[in-house]
Amino acid sequence: MIQKIILHLVNLVSVITIAAAVVVLCIVLLTRPGEAPSIAGYTIFRITTGSMEPTYPVDTLILVKKTDPSRIQTGDVISFYSSDPALDGAVNTHRVTGVQTDGTHWSYKTKGDANNVEDAYGTGETALIGKVTGSSLFLGKLARLIVNPLLFIPIILIPLAAMLVGNTIKTVKLAKQIAEDEEKKAIEEALQEIRKEKEKRNNR
Repeated sequence: MIQKIILHLVNLVSVITIAAAVVVLCIVLLTRPGEAPSIAGYTIFRITTGSMEPTYPVDTLILVKKTDPSRIQTGDVISFYSSDPALDGAVNTHRVTGVQTDGTHWSYKTKGDANNVEDAYGTGETALIGKVTGSSLFLGKLARLIVNPLLFIPIILIPLAAMLVGNTIKTVKLAKQIAEDEEKKAIEEALQEIRKEKEKRNNR
């Protein structure tokens, strides 16, 4: 029984490891400037500049939630398509320093935490992607690691492959041991039945 539990745990660890690697890889592949996917109203971006330090250092992964323009307030950190010609519509993530509205439409003044001045161009509600609701520097660093083949192969791929091979070997050994134990148990049960039959015959 214990061996079966261990076998299941080994397989579970392997599945979780592979799943985690796939998720992180998907995040990396899908996190491209201006093209990050939206899943259930959430989008993931990777911070690529130091304009939001120290709040969001370079490589931080941020979770952006699609938000009604009327709910954006001064102090919120938002992601938006920049109207700055120099950025050519790239995604930018800055803090809101001012909100303007006529009751129907909204626009925002923004500024990077590390910048000395506000952004030269305002942001209209149509350019708004959403509000930052979460972040992880660790996942961002991991994502950066994965996209670098010189680091990914020796640090992630080889250890992962070694672990999977090790788990496979352990699984085979445990499966063999379980089969042997079950065979021994079956033999013992058969011998016990034979003994019982002999005892019945002797008692007649």
